[in-house]
Amino acid sequence: MWKNKINWIYYFLFFLLITVSCKTQKIQKTTEKELKESSYSELEYTTLNIPKATFTFAQQQNSMSVNGSIRILKDSIMIISFQPFLGIEVGRAAITQQSLTIIDRINKRYFEAGFDSLRAETGVNINYHIFQSIFTNSLFIYDNPGQALISAFEEVPVGDLSLLQRSKGGVIQEFNVDPEKRVLYGRMFASDEPYSIGWNYLNFMSLESGYFFPHLVKITLSDGKSRFQLDVAYNKVELNKNLNFQFSVPSSYTQVTLEELLKMLQ
Repeated sequence: MWKNKINWIYYFLFFLLITVSCKTQKIQKTTEKELKESSYSELEYTTLNIPKATFTFAQQQNSMSVNGSIRILKDSIMIISFQPFLGIEVGRAAITQQSLTIIDRINKRYFEAGFDSLRAETGVNINYHIFQSIFTNSLFIYDNPGQALISAFEEVPVGDLSLLQRSKGGVIQEFNVDPEKRVLYGRMFASDEPYSIGWNYLNFMSLESGYFFPHLVKITLSDGKSRFQLDVAYNKVELNKNLNFQFSVPSSYTQVTLEELLKMLQ
C-alpha cells in the first residue's frame, strides 16, 4: 500500500512537470488592453501555511486520497508534505526558484533536478512561479516569473466575468476572472501539441484579512493520451506565520535519475 501511495505522488509531480508548460516553437502576437490592475489584486502574504490538506489523486477508474500540508515562503520555496497516517511523513517535495526535490521516505530514495537541467532534458519550460501561482489563486505569465499585469492579457467579456487570454511561443493561457473572487479557472495548453493543464477554484471563504480565497483546487492534467486529476482541499489557511522552511535530504538516501523515476511509474 505504501509503495502504491508513493508512486502516485511521484507520478503526479512528474506529470505536472511535463504538462504544466509546453515546448515553445513559434511566437504569436498578443493583443494587450489597458485594464484596472487593482481590480485583480493578488493575495498579500509573506508565508502561506496549509497545515492540513487533503490530496485526492484520480486517473481513469483509480483514485486515492492522502493527507498532507503545504508551506510557502513567497517567491522562495514551497514544501509539500504527504502524511497519510497519524502525521507520519512518507513523502516530501520541495520546489525552489532553482530546483525540484522529491523525497520517498519509505524506500529511502530521492529525485532532485534543477529547472535548467529539466528544461534541457525534457524541452519543458518550467519554473517555480507557475507552481506557486496555481496553489495561491494568482495570475501568472508562464515565461515571466515577475508579477502578472492584467494589461498583458486580452480581455473577452463573458457575462459578469472576464476571460483573460494570452498567446506566446505556441502556449495559450486563459483565466476566467471574477473581480471579487479573483481567478475562478485557469488553463494552459499548446497550440500545436496535446499537452494541457487546467485548474478550477472552489469553496471561496473569507480569510482574516477579508480576502476571499479558495479552499479547493481541482487540477486536471492531460498529454493527449492520459488524463490525471488532482483535488487539493485546504482545511485551513494561515498567513504570515513564523514557519520552518529547512529542507535537506538524508545522506543515507539513494538518488534516482529521471530515467529511473520514469521506470518506477510504469
